[in-house]
Amino acid sequence: MKFLFALLFLSATILLNAQEAKYGIKSAIIKKDVVAMGQKVECTWYMDDYGKKESTELTMKTGGVAGVEKHIRTIADGSSAINIDLDMKTAMKMKLPEKPINYLQLTPEIVEKYKIKETGEEDIAGKPCKKYGLEITQMGQTVQMSVWVWKGLVLKSETSSNGMVVMVETAKTIDETSAVATDKFTIPDGIKLPE
Repeated sequence: MKFLFALLFLSATILLNAQEAKYGIKSAIIKKDVVAMGQKVECTWYMDDYGKKESTELTMKTGGVAGVEKHIRTIADGSSAINIDLDMKTAMKMKLPEKPINYLQLTPEIVEKYKIKETGEEDIAGKPCKKYGLEITQMGQTVQMSVWVWKGLVLKSETSSNGMVVMVETAKTIDETSAVATDKFTIPDGIKLPE
């Protein structure tokens, strides 16, 4: 359960980026592989209107070898995120502790706060990315990250804690031409958000 909560929190934190229209492309459907604590998760990231609308859908196996496949959607909603369990038909809203980094508009304050350093360039999913190293502290825990950024979008990230890589997220495909279905940014019918 801690693993699922950590993934949801990370997904929600990434999604908060959507609120500032900070991507250099209008829309995209990005398929990513995520490996967290040895578990593989498939992730599809939907982005429209330069990031003003954003959601991710995660597909993962839970429960060991004979695991059950879980489907989770997270929708950016201002300074919070809505996590939807598409299988259990439940939803919850969670407030996010900090505003994510806008890589198109790195201010000196943000660079200092997160100790951001440009560390190179590399192609990810066929896109030329700038690589940055940084540190993020949330809920008293500091993690080190390397991120590969193309037009403001993080196409790859490696998260380390205590010198050990705990999560790697890598874009496999980027579709900039297909229209993103509007239902990807809404709570499905039949699912209620608790008051």
